[in-house]
Amino acid sequence: GLIDEKFLEKFIKKNRKIIEFMSNTIDDFRNFFRIDKKKSKFFVKKAIEHVLSIQSAVLKNHNISLEIIGDDFEIDGFESEFKQVMLNLINNAKDALIEKQIANPKITIKLSKNKIEVIDNAKGIPKDIIDRVFEPYFTTKEQGKGTGMGLYMSKVIIETNMKGSLSAKNIKGGASFTIEFF
Repeated sequence: GLIDEKFLEKFIKKNRKIIEFMSNTIDDFRNFFRIDKKKSKFFVKKAIEHVLSIQSAVLKNHNISLEIIGDDFEIDGFESEFKQVMLNLINNAKDALIEKQIANPKITIKLSKNKIEVIDNAKGIPKDIIDRVFEPYFTTKEQGKGTGMGLYMSKVIIETNMKGSLSAKNIKGGASFTIEFF
């Protein structure tokens, strides 16, 4: 008696979104090295909100609050690849918050003209590894839980494919990953 038509419609709609996103991810990997792919204009906040619609249940399940601050802006680039970068940055922040068992875990995404900051309150990245986080195959996750390719591929997407920059730094109480477009 808990499942009604409204619940099923919502469940199907949400899962279709996830399947579509996964299908687009497969296409993105297939097209990643193509030189004839086309850039298009898209709004950053709208793209981030699409990623969050897929991640919201996981964040909610771990009581992680997420806030987007600032005004939307438009860039010319590869929207699907940008979404993959944002998914990776949000997932990494989520994993750090869970692993360190942070009370009141929070991810903040700050938007300003041609700049995006993904900030967490997970106590930062150890100083001895912060300079290595973008290296291929470098991971802090236990065996079988990380490939060490996420941040490396994110940096390649932003810097090579979208002519921007991706950097990381520690801030008071956490870490900040900054994407800038030129």
